[in-house]
Amino acid sequence: MNSYRVATTFEQCGLRPPSTESVTVGESDMKFIQLKNGDDTSLLQYVQDGGIAFPHILVPEALKLRTAQSAVSKESILLQSELNNTNSVAGATAADSNGSAVATFVNSVLWLWNIKQHASTFTDQRRLDLLRLAESCMPAPVARIVLGSVNGTASAALAAQMEAEEAEGQRSIMTNIEGPISCIAWHPHRSLIAVAHRATDTVLLYDLANDTWCANILENVHMQGITSMAWQPCNGYTLAVGCRSGVCLWKLLPGAPASGYNSAQSATAPSLAWMSLLSFPPLPDVSESALHSNQLIPRSSTSVSALAFAPDGQWLITGHQTHGHLTVWDTALETATPLRRSGSTSRAATLSISVSPSGSYVASTHANNQLRLWETESWGSRVWSDFPANVSQLVWSPDSRSAFFSVVNSSSIFALAVYMGPPTLEVDISVVSTFEGHATTAVDDATESIRVGGAIRSLALDPTGQRLVAGFDADATSSDVTLLAAYMVNTAPLFRAGGDAHVLSPLGYIRGPNWGKQQKPHADDNGDGQPAEIITQVGLPAPVWFGFAPTFEPGALLTVAWASGKVSFVPMMFNGAK
Repeated sequence: MNSYRVATTFEQCGLRPPSTESVTVGESDMKFIQLKNGDDTSLLQYVQDGGIAFPHILVPEALKLRTAQSAVSKESILLQSELNNTNSVAGATAADSNGSAVATFVNSVLWLWNIKQHASTFTDQRRLDLLRLAESCMPAPVARIVLGSVNGTASAALAAQMEAEEAEGQRSIMTNIEGPISCIAWHPHRSLIAVAHRATDTVLLYDLANDTWCANILENVHMQGITSMAWQPCNGYTLAVGCRSGVCLWKLLPGAPASGYNSAQSATAPSLAWMSLLSFPPLPDVSESALHSNQLIPRSSTSVSALAFAPDGQWLITGHQTHGHLTVWDTALETATPLRRSGSTSRAATLSISVSPSGSYVASTHANNQLRLWETESWGSRVWSDFPANVSQLVWSPDSRSAFFSVVNSSSIFALAVYMGPPTLEVDISVVSTFEGHATTAVDDATESIRVGGAIRSLALDPTGQRLVAGFDADATSSDVTLLAAYMVNTAPLFRAGGDAHVLSPLGYIRGPNWGKQQKPHADDNGDGQPAEIITQVGLPAPVWFGFAPTFEPGALLTVAWASGKVSFVPMMFNGAK
């Protein structure tokens, strides 16, 4: 690894964190403006200097969906979906005009369900023999639904194995996540964001141009356990949502007649929305016969942990929760090509995927401490496996020649420099900054001591490549993990011999809004019509997701989702636009 001059702490640069009573409004003249109250004159000066103040938006913990589907349990809908899709597996065809095959099938299901309900009257061995006989006569999807909770059956064993694999993948992917927001995705060309709501497995759309929520709430029985989202570039309004069932590909037509979703508080016209569930091909080591038997189809064949589009929108690449193979999708044809990497195991979940702005490289990180870089001409790859812990998601510079990342339980920021163009993989990795935790007094408050720094949890780089933001992970030192640290970026030293200049220079800290008054979830479920109880939570909410808007003419626009459900927008004004 190369070595570069690094600033170990912000304290050495004279930068102190804002008071816990403050909230960051934005950056102006290479300094962050911290607001303490509505009468703070700093806000007026900031606006007079050309700064832009964005209001916060709030995503509630609980949502009341007004769709007819919400009145039906997801389990019953899933069962009906499986029944509808099993005709082809059972050999029935649409040409069965008398419906005898369907009737026989339904009767068989009812008979199987009756056995399950009354099997306790038999001896244990007799009961299991009957259940297994019935199970062998039924298509695998229906058997798993009906007998998945009956001890001793193959379906129950398969269900337990799938649950264990999914839990392990979730532990690696969704650690330390709090609040109602799972993730956020910016539309590449519009002031529109998609917000994944954790409790309801729905996606909300917010229009910043009109400062209002859109009427549509994207909801589907297959869209459960959302892990990632991305808008398709150069293709209007197509949103890919990664979840347990695979990829839910939503297409929206703005301003079309209502599609069954409505909101009394929305001022934006509803859109027509429909969803396609992308069906994953089997891995090379999964036989075709296994797809039509009671054998377990690996959870990794469906459960998506990360996804990303090519910059031109021609293909989508996905990673999975229980192995390191990637899948490349042609979304127009809805066809997929598995990318199998050597040395992967069933437990090496793909944690993140990053596509370079040029589309020439794809970086993937995995739960076995590996970082892999792919070139997209021939899909060759190079792997680094000597990290002490898992690698965070890489963030690419706009010229696709460098990227930044961090490692779990480490306070260092690493840089990846690509010295030759594709398809070569001549790459060097170096440490460009180390942030050691330290205690310091807050700005304008000599009595308040704040401990900052520690292990770096995640990074975000703005599309111009001039601002890098780091979030910290909780550790035993009780550091203030509600702060974000911002750096100025200069990638030129990565490609110049000697390492005589800073790659990252500390800029300042960003603090979000406090908890304030929050609605207690389900407090009004007693049906008496009384408003929900209002509670006040102590402490400060931690950032659960942050990233930059794809375009922002004055500089860069940071978007942060906090554990309180608030989403804040922090403009960084450095392009001289007033």
